[in-house]
Amino acid sequence: MRLRRHVLHTLQTLFELYGYEPLETPAVELLTVLTGKYGDEGDKLLFRILNSGDFLAEVPEEARTSSDRLLPYITEKALRYDLTVPMARWVAQHAGELTFPFKRYQMQPVWRADRPQRGRFREFYQCDVDIVGGEGPMALFEMVELARAVLNALDLEGAIFHLNHRGLLEHAAAAIRWPKERFSDFCTLLDKADKIGWEVVEGLFQELGYKLPQWLKPEKGLSPTLIQEMQAIPTLAEDLPVVQELLSTSDVRLQVQWDPTLARGLDYYTGYIYEIRLPKSGVGSIAAGGAYASLVSDFGGPALPAIGLSFGIERLFVIIEGRLAVPTPPPPILVAWIDASPGYVQRIVRTLHEAKLAAFAYPAPRKLSRQLEYAQRRGLEWVVIAGAAEEASQTVQLRHLPRHVQTTLPLHALASACRQ
Repeated sequence: MRLRRHVLHTLQTLFELYGYEPLETPAVELLTVLTGKYGDEGDKLLFRILNSGDFLAEVPEEARTSSDRLLPYITEKALRYDLTVPMARWVAQHAGELTFPFKRYQMQPVWRADRPQRGRFREFYQCDVDIVGGEGPMALFEMVELARAVLNALDLEGAIFHLNHRGLLEHAAAAIRWPKERFSDFCTLLDKADKIGWEVVEGLFQELGYKLPQWLKPEKGLSPTLIQEMQAIPTLAEDLPVVQELLSTSDVRLQVQWDPTLARGLDYYTGYIYEIRLPKSGVGSIAAGGAYASLVSDFGGPALPAIGLSFGIERLFVIIEGRLAVPTPPPPILVAWIDASPGYVQRIVRTLHEAKLAAFAYPAPRKLSRQLEYAQRRGLEWVVIAGAAEEASQTVQLRHLPRHVQTTLPLHALASACRQ
């Protein structure tokens, strides 16, 4: 938990350094908000919530024959799948109260009915930043720079920022005459290239009767042929100098690489898409995001372009656990007592608290040996001992466990002695 809090605080500090405001949204959303945003596979991973009360009472008999027919009658809500869609719903609801561009960060758990494995969980935290109502080259630059700042703060290096654009994927699908209504299938198949290799994916398309253009083949940098294809896409042609500058500003922490086979599966992306991976980490991508144009308007809000980046905090924990030094506060001070009054014991605790020292009293006046054993098992350093004699003289016994030294001192001098 100390590692988790340290990482979350580190990210929060960086997010606010870049001007993002905090936001939280409910864990439960209507299914109508969530479905249709994550593709068919994503919809299957939603944790649906049964309706309250007798959820079967009004289900017609013909709807009980299959799960597909039954579900609409018994569930109307689900746990959130990500943080972006609930944020867009919230922005649409409060658009009249916000100043755009609206920059928000969000650090909350999400849930997916997935098969748990290394770096993949059913419940996990996402740490998102989004710029809603802002577009232009600086937004993409900021996503890269923010990712680099996070990696630097967590002492990670060698990561790759894989970058692509949905417009290029649509251009490629049209070039091979892939059916528009099956575009998501095209993306799913192409996205396998980083796992099973370009040649294997090329063969799978050939089996279906399609020949992939060679400019889609992943290479370091931008090939002249790929640049030519990008110039045929208006939104990409305008940003091409920005993309080339990003590709040339790599360092040991983060290398930006154009990846024409990257095809993230979330249906709401309309522009740039990207994933950050740490080779040989064994956990897949550690962050991902993209640009989207219509998500806020889908919920009745204004048409606002947006771009964001989400850090998979649990995967980062898997990588840095045991490697990152986390500041640990000094252990608390135990007040052990035998026959002193509870009021005097609490006064000792209050004295230490007023000096900004963590301290607590043992719950009951047990044998002193038992209380000291408890302190040793917890790895505590200081134990304050109080009995009736100490209360009468307004003193305490202070024992330093590692040095086996015990002294008597007045209560007003206790805090200073504990700092030595």
